[in-house]
Amino acid sequence: MDYFKQRRAYRNLKMYEMSISNGQNNLYRELLDYANDQGKLDRTFPMKNSALLSLTGLSEAGIKKARNELVQAGLIEYVRGRKNSFAPKYRIVKLYKDTVRATTSQKSSPEGTDKVAQTVPQTVAQTVAHKRLTNTDSNLTNKNKRPRSKASRTYAPTEQPYRIAEHLYKRILEHQPDLKKPDLQKWADNVRLAHEYDGREYDKLAKLVDWAQDNDFWQANILSTKKLREKYDILTGQANREYKQKELSQHDDTSRDFGGSTRYRHEAKPEPIRTPQKGDEPF
Repeated sequence: MDYFKQRRAYRNLKMYEMSISNGQNNLYRELLDYANDQGKLDRTFPMKNSALLSLTGLSEAGIKKARNELVQAGLIEYVRGRKNSFAPKYRIVKLYKDTVRATTSQKSSPEGTDKVAQTVPQTVAQTVAHKRLTNTDSNLTNKNKRPRSKASRTYAPTEQPYRIAEHLYKRILEHQPDLKKPDLQKWADNVRLAHEYDGREYDKLAKLVDWAQDNDFWQANILSTKKLREKYDILTGQANREYKQKELSQHDDTSRDFGGSTRYRHEAKPEPIRTPQKGDEPF
């Protein structure tokens, strides 16, 4: 299997035919890259869950969900592992179709033609649910290709994608004043993709920009809207955990004050403070 052809076929699949979540994308890319590094693009290979957790930044539930969706979409094959015995096994499903070019002697010789015909079943035997939709043959007419007008659209400064992109650029300048001004139109397009394809709300993307740029670690890593989109799940997970810890800390401090201070002894007890619940998170 050719790694770069597989990458192109997968990219076309995401752009034109399937909605791929960040979780699915992170898992698939890590599996594909690992298989390529190990020379096992055409074979089954083991991969520990702990390694995928570290590489993708997903939770165990997120790994399981993304894996099941990739299997159902026909992008990977999966064999469950056994604790303390063997790791789960994966196999990358081929998404592109090879083209066989006949030599001059093969074209003129019936015998050569037979040889070419014998190779065809070997390259198309792998059936994929979306193979018809991911053909990367350059001979396809423009009529069969979807227009890519959205990728080249121009955003007005008042549109939300552009405003969020510009806001990120201004926040980065606060700690990196020498940063070269990027193409804000491309940045805005990544914001739109995060909203339309990933289901991210614009107001949460804007708030996440501020949270990331106020964080000592992430302000040095989130230097584009593309990276903001890629790391959205990891960022929101950390931001929400930070929010809950802060709320619980405030609750504990107030409780100790109300419970231990004598100045409230003869006063009415204050209303109990509700601890943060699921759904209270800002992201």
